Amino acid sequence: MAVTLMPLVSEPRRTIDAGDFYDASSPTCGIADAIAALPPSGGRVRIPAGTYVITQSIYVPSRVSLVGEGPATVLTIRPLKVGWLAKSARVGAKTITLKKKPPFRPGEAVGLTDDRMIGWWGTHGVVEKVDGNRVTLDVPVNRGLRLDRKPRVVSLFPAITSVKESDIEISDLTVQGPPGYKGPWWDFTYTGIHINECQRVRIHHCNLIGWPSDGIGVQRGSDVQVTQCQSHDCRGHGFHPGTGIARSVWSHNIGKGNGADGFFFCARVHHSVCSDSVFSENGRHGIGGVADAGDHHDIISNNVCSYNARSGIDAHRGKEQVITGNLLLSNSQEEPGAWPGIRMDDLTHTMVQGNRCADDQKKPTQLQGIVESGESDHNLISGNHCVGMKEGIRVVGRESRAEGNLT
Repeated sequence: MAVTLMPLVSEPRRTIDAGDFYDASSPTCGIADAIAALPPSGGRVRIPAGTYVITQSIYVPSRVSLVGEGPATVLTIRPLKVGWLAKSARVGAKTITLKKKPPFRPGEAVGLTDDRMIGWWGTHGVVEKVDGNRVTLDVPVNRGLRLDRKPRVVSLFPAITSVKESDIEISDLTVQGPPGYKGPWWDFTYTGIHINECQRVRIHHCNLIGWPSDGIGVQRGSDVQVTQCQSHDCRGHGFHPGTGIARSVWSHNIGKGNGADGFFFCARVHHSVCSDSVFSENGRHGIGGVADAGDHHDIISNNVCSYNARSGIDAHRGKEQVITGNLLLSNSQEEPGAWPGIRMDDLTHTMVQGNRCADDQKKPTQLQGIVESGESDHNLISGNHCVGMKEGIRVVGRESRAEGNLT
């Protein structure tokens, strides 16, 4: 008997113009409403050119593309407001007491932290009510905040975020912090674009400017591409993969003038690539955190790391990396001679090949090329060009090999 196959019927992918939902009084200027109007199958939300002042994060669910009109689409926030707690806050509490009249209003997103409860231990929520010096949130306190650890609440949040979603896209827009921000570096959970535990993510053609935390961060998850983005003058790291992210590609990006590393490998990053990018004039390393805290089998290739405060590339306390074809130029701006082009500290089983270390300044600061230190061993350092350095290459490991280098 013949079997008749019925054609699959799928809902067409929709495009919604967020301009049709624009509302200046909305916490997301109506962008969240535009996303909510998509069918369950997902679709595309286009944000027209303009400046959107938001007071809550824009959440991107699965199968959704959030697309702007390039640099003309700007998401920004108001100057930060900070309140100090008058007493400790226990776990599970939803109401906190401040020392002074709260500077926050209902509907504003805030973060709670103290000197110890930062990162994943901090609390992110939305103000529900303000009564005298008391602020009630929509979520309970994640971890207890103690008065002796300077507990505080800040009107900061990721501009764009997503948690445990899949097949998302963020492109062609600018995320900008308050003008001239010179305050504290708030931890990575406040990153401008903060993606957590997501699968199949694409972030491209986005600019992060002057954000009070990191620029673009992707924690956990897998199969991520961050390409052709720029992070300038953010208070923390420019780009931040971490917390076990796997199979990620970060390429053709620029990180300049950020307060910490231009690109920061955090914990347990593996099977990932950082390539074909430029990291310049950052407050710490051009590329930092390589191999540290369980990173393994990553590739750092064909990048330019120049005029950074510390090393061009800093790799330590780990193993099994490939560092090849990079240009390390005029780094160690913080202290001449203190930081090499490539620092290999307690690093093992790593290939460092075909890199160029140089300094083009009248008064050179990058006086060392490629330096092993600590318990480094079983590294292959070959085919590198470190001419003009006070110390071209230093090897300390008994089983490490330095071959075919020009110094």
